[in-house]
Amino acid sequence: MADNTEQSEPIGRLGWWESTVTDHAEVRAAMQSALTRTCDVDEDTGVPPVMSFPRCGRAGDLTALTASFAQLPIRANPRGWELTAHPSLESRRMDGWVREATDAAEELLTGKVERLMLHVTGPWTFGAEVEFRGHPVLRDRPAFKDCALHLGFGVEQIAGALSAALGCEVVIALHEPRVREVMGGLPGATRFDTIPAVDREFIYGVWQRFQQQVARPVVLDPGSFIDDALSHAPGFHRIVVLADQLQTTSGKDLVGGMIGRGQGIGWAVPQAAPSVGGETPGAPGDTAVHPGPAGGESVGAPAEDVSGADVEAAAGDIARAVLRQWEQWTLPADELPGLVDIVVPEGKRSAAQASVAAARARHAAALLWRN
Repeated sequence: MADNTEQSEPIGRLGWWESTVTDHAEVRAAMQSALTRTCDVDEDTGVPPVMSFPRCGRAGDLTALTASFAQLPIRANPRGWELTAHPSLESRRMDGWVREATDAAEELLTGKVERLMLHVTGPWTFGAEVEFRGHPVLRDRPAFKDCALHLGFGVEQIAGALSAALGCEVVIALHEPRVREVMGGLPGATRFDTIPAVDREFIYGVWQRFQQQVARPVVLDPGSFIDDALSHAPGFHRIVVLADQLQTTSGKDLVGGMIGRGQGIGWAVPQAAPSVGGETPGAPGDTAVHPGPAGGESVGAPAEDVSGADVEAAAGDIARAVLRQWEQWTLPADELPGLVDIVVPEGKRSAAQASVAAARARHAAALLWRN
């Protein structure tokens, strides 16, 4: 099953991208802010910038947003979400947000964006987080298969509509923060009802079917340290790696092996980056991200007073860390830009924090391109 993936056309480098949920109250303001920090910039990363489709307000819940893309009706329950036979109030509200966001995108982004990234919850995390008849959808294999197929079809539809309306290329960011739990076995609704571990080849197969359905470049964001199984996940344009994983020899060996096989990575930078002097994290404007079961939360100091020099210094630290690690892997220097993109990791940020985090990533990506 792992050898039959139909790949979409190669997209090449992405340069950098962000996985940010902002605190904007209005979708047009969120979209304008994303456009300003992504496309209306001076840095040259050697490729057209990738703007992430904004997430704010009720769309901060990626699972609910993805269910709307897939036209899967859900409703809230004490443990999260559950499938319903008919659209709930929550589903109708999210559907309305999606319509408003796509209308705003056509109004504000047409002719301004060459590449757009659509963030969605992956089928395994969706199956673990959403319930059906009192149990995670994963407990019911036919229901899970139907949901996974709906996800692929729905994402392809919304991505195709955005691509046609905006005249841009669409990349899919597949967030799977619970896939490692799925590989190890999930607890059920009670302590006596567990869900057996899922074999990696079956996990790969569902992902490959999703890739075939969307027929667009897909990046995988596990939201945590990767293991051997995730490092071998086939067909992804990039796999996001937390920079902190490269602090250990085993982490360096694992990621170095991925790159040696030609697997590109997204280097997710620590949002509490050390200063030039090597001080501990916590400078003004840092946003420390702590990934949770559904993605990430951000806790950080105010970012409003961060200077351009602070941003450039932090970006320089990021670029130097990437270059040092690349030298340790003894890989050809000219291959680095084609295999490593910079990523602002999943997190909830204020508009100011999002601007600072994006500026660091942009500057770092530009430095790597120039070097």
